Amino acid sequence: MSFSTDVKTEIARTLPERSCCASAELAGFIRASGFISLAGKKGVGLRMETEHAAVARHIKTLTRQSLGIDLSLMVGDAAMGRGKHLYGLVIKPGAKAQRLLSITGVLSEKKGDTSISAGFPPSIFRKKCCRKACLKGLFLGSGTMCAPEKAYDLELVLSNEQNAQAAKRLLNSFVDIHAKSRIRRGSHVVYINDSEQVKDVLGIIDAHSQLLKYESTRVLKEVRNKTNRLNNCDSANFDRSSSAAEEQIAKILKIRSSGELDKLPGKLIDTALLRLEHPDATLSELGALHDPGLSKSAVAARMKKILEPNTTF
Repeated sequence: MSFSTDVKTEIARTLPERSCCASAELAGFIRASGFISLAGKKGVGLRMETEHAAVARHIKTLTRQSLGIDLSLMVGDAAMGRGKHLYGLVIKPGAKAQRLLSITGVLSEKKGDTSISAGFPPSIFRKKCCRKACLKGLFLGSGTMCAPEKAYDLELVLSNEQNAQAAKRLLNSFVDIHAKSRIRRGSHVVYINDSEQVKDVLGIIDAHSQLLKYESTRVLKEVRNKTNRLNNCDSANFDRSSSAAEEQIAKILKIRSSGELDKLPGKLIDTALLRLEHPDATLSELGALHDPGLSKSAVAARMKKILEPNTTF
């Protein structure tokens, strides 16, 4: 089961407590997965689709309890196959369909004329609870979220630009959320790819169990990444130290083989001999081996003099 499915299953377990939030959630779901049909004098009908049984049950229950409208449930095979089912929630053209679409702001009436509206009605943006409910409906209808083990990415896929811009505006109405949009294969995608913002959205839509899973996975990834960075840094530092030590030893051996080692100042001879005796020691460790002890910078200064190009043999 995917992480997106786990999130949808969790938020589909809870029905909104307020009637305004019920309408707002349905408004989001219809924009994300609804298809309107026109039937002449009979008016308009509505079909909503989802591949998730829990989501279909949730929307059917929500519509019945909040509006007294019973949706017909139809089950077929999903277009992409792979054994998945497609659940269709249908209301035939007539007064009930028109009432549902009017309450959710899909249909608007001006001077006796009824028309289909894109975006969300202004009422949704007046209350934070309604904005949260609408975002839940959008995610239930068209949301996807990568598993935190793989990436930090949330998407809402909408069929037209007006609804996509409305969805982006809705997301960005929450503090610290900065959603973006793009067109992909003819669909309008509203997305967030920042780990903190994805986490915040999980909290907004009340997916608290999945939020805990997401956060624990995210922290574990960050610890592993930090450990890898430190290990890589330590490895690089070790490689540099080893290379420097090899260069120092080769130079000292060359000086000694030429008989010039004894001509160096006594303090340089001491440092040179300690380097030969302790080829794997760091400069700090070499400093501690001196009597009296030396700082790392003091040992480095001595090594620089030993390795000076103008040293003669």
